Amino acid sequence: MPEIITAIKSVKQQFQPTPELLQMMETFRQIVNDCIRIGLDNDISTMKKLCNLAYKQLASYEIMSYYKLCAISHAAGILANRKKSIKRNLRPRRPYATKPLLVSCYGFKIIDGILKVPLGDRQYYDILLNDYIRRVLSDPLLKIRSFTLTIDSVSICCSKEVAQVECTDIEGVDRNLRNLTIGNLENIVQYDLSKTIDIADNTRSIIRSFKRNDIRVRRKLYGKYGKRRKNRINQLLHHVSKVVVQSAKYNKSAITFEDIRHIRWLYQRGNYQGHTYRGRMNSWSFAEIKRLITYKAAWEGVPVIQLSKNETRGTSQLCPRCGKKIAQVDRRKTRQLWCDHCKR
Repeated sequence: MPEIITAIKSVKQQFQPTPELLQMMETFRQIVNDCIRIGLDNDISTMKKLCNLAYKQLASYEIMSYYKLCAISHAAGILANRKKSIKRNLRPRRPYATKPLLVSCYGFKIIDGILKVPLGDRQYYDILLNDYIRRVLSDPLLKIRSFTLTIDSVSICCSKEVAQVECTDIEGVDRNLRNLTIGNLENIVQYDLSKTIDIADNTRSIIRSFKRNDIRVRRKLYGKYGKRRKNRINQLLHHVSKVVVQSAKYNKSAITFEDIRHIRWLYQRGNYQGHTYRGRMNSWSFAEIKRLITYKAAWEGVPVIQLSKNETRGTSQLCPRCGKKIAQVDRRKTRQLWCDHCKR
């Protein structure tokens, strides 16, 4: 019998909250910050301990108990991530929620494509969902888990039980700046991602052209064009990741990633590299494409294998067929490699 796994994803649409919802979101933010303060003062990062200590202190907030519990859970997640960063010898700043938000996994309903957000006293605020979200949530196997409101969007988290695909092959993913290559010894497919570089370079040149010496105006413009760049690049990455997952599912192949988490250390300031080159390499979305492929593969039941650095160390210098060390033909012309044993 194939293994059954739980796949989770969220769908999102634009949304403008009313003043009443904005007040609830601001109250939720204040509760989260109070819970974070309590957790830091008592060195607590688990949901149960934080709830036992902080729940009674939140009685002064006039908001439903649903949101108090979700705020405690949200704060516990922030504190747990902070503790993980400390264990990795990092120095995280004191966490603090700056933007209003509202998260709940209790009391809400979705009826006829309308999200009903509980306000208290058996009253609800109706949010009309768009066609895409309705189409996704129309699957009877889905389980609606929670919703998240921000100042400009609404997200709905859902899950389903998926039977994992019984794979007969493995395909490796090579993430590069200008392309994404996936394949094995029999077949190799390369997806062109050079347009993402053009988008990032174009955005960088537009930002450099701003001459007004006003930090408030510059910050607003930087945010506008940065969001535009992110949306355009993510659209390309979504298309490529979808094709990769569908191809792996059709071929019954598992997807394998190598560990390149700290590759940005090669492009830090002081490494005797130009600022243009460093800016281009630091805008490389190698983690985002992995995140998209991972959650889409889980949604389709395709296994994802994460290799360690020890398992991939030095493999770029070895022939994929015989395992012997290979040599470069001509560094000045092309990046061609030659194997003396296989004569390839």
